[in-house]
Amino acid sequence: VSDFEVTEEMLAKSSMAGEKELERPRAKAVRYDAARVRLVIELVSGATLDIALPMTERLSMASERERSTMELTPFGLGIHWPLVDEDLYVPRLVEQYTSSLQRAA
Repeated sequence: VSDFEVTEEMLAKSSMAGEKELERPRAKAVRYDAARVRLVIELVSGATLDIALPMTERLSMASERERSTMELTPFGLGIHWPLVDEDLYVPRLVEQYTSSLQRAA
């Protein structure tokens, strides 16, 4: 399991980004659970998402090491995999997750 934490400096930069940016769901930590092929995303709000790793073309072809090597963008709005040059937008992942819950209800 790989972890990445947002630094206080990153959060400070985020607070200067303006109210609109701060209203979007943002991650403060993310880890990849290779055994379950899932992303566990801790949001600034305190919520945690435990979702299947979205299988984009690059992530589907990536090794476990490449999938486990990730970083958050400075505002916590994105997850970046530098070894495969892939990015996912955190607010979109939250939107997809909540939409799937609404459809299941």
